[in-house]
Amino acid sequence: MKTSFNIIFLIITFAILYSCTKENIEEPPSASTEDLIDGRTVRYTVQVVLAGNTSFKSTSAADSAIVSLVMNDSIYSVATDTNGFATFNRLVAGTVAVNIRFNNHTTANLIVDLSVKTDSIIDANNLRNAATMVAVFPLTGSGTAIIKGKAFADLNITVAGLEDAPVGIQVSSIIESEQMINFTNHTGSGQILSIAYEQSINTTILDQSSEYQINVPATGSGLKIVIKANDFVYNQVTANGTQRKIFTDNADTISVISGFTYYNDINYN
Repeated sequence: MKTSFNIIFLIITFAILYSCTKENIEEPPSASTEDLIDGRTVRYTVQVVLAGNTSFKSTSAADSAIVSLVMNDSIYSVATDTNGFATFNRLVAGTVAVNIRFNNHTTANLIVDLSVKTDSIIDANNLRNAATMVAVFPLTGSGTAIIKGKAFADLNITVAGLEDAPVGIQVSSIIESEQMINFTNHTGSGQILSIAYEQSINTTILDQSSEYQINVPATGSGLKIVIKANDFVYNQVTANGTQRKIFTDNADTISVISGFTYYNDINYN
C-alpha cells in the first residue's frame, strides 16, 4: 500500500517537482548487467500521438513531448523524437508512474505495468520490451469543439413550464473515462492500469441569461465529453408558499468532433 501511495503522490507532484526542456533532460540510470540474464530488465517505449483533428487510427506523432517516469523515488525524463517515441533503457521490471506533457495539450498521468510476463518480447540483448501508445488532446484551436446551452429549473410550480436557473451556477466538462481504452494501446507488456488527463476538467458559470459555453477537447472521430452542473438550493414557490429544495442535474454525455459547436440544455430535477 505504501508503494502505491508513493507512486500516486509523485504523479500529483510532477508539475511542482520537475520542469524540463530538451537541455536538462536526464536519462534514468541503467540497471545492473546481472539483471540481463534472467530478463528482469525492461526497455520501455512510449509513443505519444495527437488526437485532435483526426480519428485515433490516423493520429500524428507528438514531436518533443516530455515523457517522465518515476523509478526508485526519482523522476527521469525523455523527449519524444519526430515519430513521437520516447525510450527508457534497462528499467527494473515493475509498476511505474508516467507523466506526459505536450504544449497546448492535455497532460496525461498513467500507472503502467512493466512487470515481466511469460509472453514478453526479448531482444538480442536479453532485454524485455514493453510499449505504450498514449493520445493527448488539444486545449485550444481547431482540434477542439464548443458545447453551449441554457439551464432550466422548476423554481415556481404554480405556473407551467420551467424557469431560468439562478445565475452563478458552475457547469463543468470532463473527458469520459471509459472510452480511454480506445485512445491507448495496448494490453500486453506496458499495459496502462489507470490514466487521467489534467486540464480535462473545464468549468464555466451561468451568466445573466442562465447560459453557458465551454471549449472542450475533441477528435475527428468523436470524443465523449460529460457535462455536469452543480447542485443548488432554492426556495421553490408552491401553492402553500415557499419550500427549500435541492435541485440536482443528471450528467449528459456528448460525443464531440473537432471544429463543431454543440447545444446542450440543462434541466434540473
